Amino acid sequence: MPYLNIKTSQKIKKNNVISDISSFMAGLLNKPEGVMMVSLEDEVAMLFAGQNGPAAFVQLKSIGMTGQQCKDIAPEMNRFFASVLEVPDDRIYIDMHDIDRQMFAFKGNTFA
Repeated sequence: MPYLNIKTSQKIKKNNVISDISSFMAGLLNKPEGVMMVSLEDEVAMLFAGQNGPAAFVQLKSIGMTGQQCKDIAPEMNRFFASVLEVPDDRIYIDMHDIDRQMFAFKGNTFA
C-alpha cells in the first residue's frame, strides 16, 4: 500500500509521467504496482532555500519501511525525480514514513 505524494513547481509536460513514477516506485519498493498509489501536483508555488525556481517535495508512506531501506532508496529516488521532474537534485526533499498496519485501512479493513 505505498502512497507517494509529489508536489513540484515544474509544469509536467509528459502525459504518462505518473505511470512511469508508479512503475519505478513499485519496482524500487519491491511491491506490486496494483497496490501503489501516486498523486502528483505540478505548478505548485514553492520557495526552496529562499529561492524561486524548480523544486520538489516527495512524500512516501508505506507499511513496513525501515530506516535502512529509506537510506538505501533515497539516492535512487533523488536521481529519478530530478530527471523525471526536471528539478536539480539539490532542490528536492524526500520525506519517508513507515505506517503502522493498525493505522491504515483498505476496503474498510486495517492491514493489522
